Amino acid sequence: MCDGGCMLSVRKFIGSSSGNIAAITAIALVPAVLIAGGGYDIMRATAGTTKVQTVLDSAALAAASLSNPQEIATVVDEYIQANLPGHADVRDSLSVVVNPILSLNSKKVEINASATVDTRFLGIVGLSTLPVTAKAIAGHDMQSLEIAMVMDVSSSMKGGKLVNLKNAAADFIDQVLTEANLDHTSINFIPFGGSVNLGSLFEKFVVPLSSATVDPDRNEYGNHASLTTNKFRFSDGDDCLEYKNVDFNDDMLPRFSRNQVPNFAVWWNFRPWCPGIKSSVLLNTNDKQALKDRINEMVLSDGTGLDVGMLWGVKTLSPNFSGELGGDFPDRPFPYEDDVVKVIILMTDGEITHQYRPKDPTLKSVHQNRPASITKEPNVNPEHYGSRQYNRLHGWVDYQNLQRIYIKGNSSSPVSRDTGVSHFKRLCEEAVQNNVIVYTIGFQVRQGHLSDGLLAECASDPSKYYFVEGLDIQSAFDAIAASVNALRIVG
Repeated sequence: MCDGGCMLSVRKFIGSSSGNIAAITAIALVPAVLIAGGGYDIMRATAGTTKVQTVLDSAALAAASLSNPQEIATVVDEYIQANLPGHADVRDSLSVVVNPILSLNSKKVEINASATVDTRFLGIVGLSTLPVTAKAIAGHDMQSLEIAMVMDVSSSMKGGKLVNLKNAAADFIDQVLTEANLDHTSINFIPFGGSVNLGSLFEKFVVPLSSATVDPDRNEYGNHASLTTNKFRFSDGDDCLEYKNVDFNDDMLPRFSRNQVPNFAVWWNFRPWCPGIKSSVLLNTNDKQALKDRINEMVLSDGTGLDVGMLWGVKTLSPNFSGELGGDFPDRPFPYEDDVVKVIILMTDGEITHQYRPKDPTLKSVHQNRPASITKEPNVNPEHYGSRQYNRLHGWVDYQNLQRIYIKGNSSSPVSRDTGVSHFKRLCEEAVQNNVIVYTIGFQVRQGHLSDGLLAECASDPSKYYFVEGLDIQSAFDAIAASVNALRIVG
């Protein structure tokens, strides 16, 4: 209890006008300075953390596309040095640990960073620095990618068109078969002229020689109702098959069941309807050099079997052919699943043609340097065609020696252009139903004509149809390569 003396002392203190108030004020200001100045120091540390986090996120995203650990570390360091110029104290004290996590199906990069920021005010209470920490993880799972490149090598692709196609297709191979995704990507390269040369796959489906009529004469072969029901092989034929209506889907072909296409041409000398071995398919491979060699050696073929080219684009991505294609991936094509990207790239410069065959397959070359007057196309009403002349020097087979193939022995259903269009549309629908992504390229096709409409309709969406007016097909392939590479990345 405060007695009278005590109370007197209190009254004197309260009534004093000396420096006690200044002392009290100074003491009271210390917390205020700490709060305001400390807030400033903390704000600087937070800004440093935010900046470091942003830089690490960008560095991790860039580094996640690489496979070499040394390259990853270099990229991270370059990003940090280039993007922290205004934070010298943070940059100079920064400690970074880069941890690449690489596996067969995924690539990730984890970056941990720590630094300090010098304080301006918190040193009063012994805090001369504040910590800055950040962590970034970036990466993606690599989806399996199966590509079918269906390329037109018909006679109209002569000259600069074929040269530019070869250059663009070879560059495309380099862009999609990189070190980072080589193990995940298979390519089916499918040139087509009048038909598709199946190479080593041919013997799996053609009728055996032992049960076939080999090198039939006109009487044996010329009955158009027999071209797909009888069994024919040709000693000088290349590796093209006859097809039936039931074949234009993604189903497996019956083994040893299809006839061989004879060796003949329609319009151009030395350009057979069935492409030669240099323009045969190369399937299920990631061998860059082999693919580019095949592209470089391609030669032209007569006819535009767009429907047959698309047939093999669809079938070489079908799981029904798993283990049947040979090549570098024995378990492909994979099932139609979310973690597998399947792509068809279809390029043509012309219209689907009728599927012609010779009436007499023994007449392979008519070399007479004189005009041959043609008043009608075989098996077509003559009023539909005017009188035309063709120089026989440029054709192996007289038009009068041609017929069109008939399906399943039905003499009223030839494989006309309309039938080919129907087959082509059916295959495009099949691809869409199975979530196959279809890119199409119209290389100088006539705008508004049949091929233009078919290609636009077949593409998965309007952005995936490329209408190339000049010779710059390279730009179309570059755009498709960028799009395809983006499709494979998840996360």
